[in-house]
Amino acid sequence: MNFGDFSILAIILAVVANMVIGALWYSPILFSNIWVKALGKKMEDIDPKGANVGYLLTTLGGILTAIILSLFITLLDTVTILDGALIGFLIGLVASFRELSPTFFESRKYTLFFISAGYHIFSLTVMGIIIAAFI
Repeated sequence: MNFGDFSILAIILAVVANMVIGALWYSPILFSNIWVKALGKKMEDIDPKGANVGYLLTTLGGILTAIILSLFITLLDTVTILDGALIGFLIGLVASFRELSPTFFESRKYTLFFISAGYHIFSLTVMGIIIAAFI
């Protein structure tokens, strides 16, 4: 495997896609109202001061995720967009399964699990498609 096979543009686009999907996923357009209610809060209770740290950590996590996803995808001899989607989907499932323990042991609402799991699965599938398109 040659690390020169990584596409910086693909990684950047995958990270941007991850951020856009997250912004939409947790917005009033999609799931923010359900998410906030499942947290047992009101929108006014969410402190916007912590958002900058949250966005920074999400961006760093997205960069690392895109690099690792790119690594897995480039390990394949021949890659199609469907392969990228499948690898992203499977990694999204793994990420989702990892949410089960804290959901159960911390008595989180299952609604939060499904919103988070759906985000991971969808976002990683899209990221996989983008990265595979550049290989």
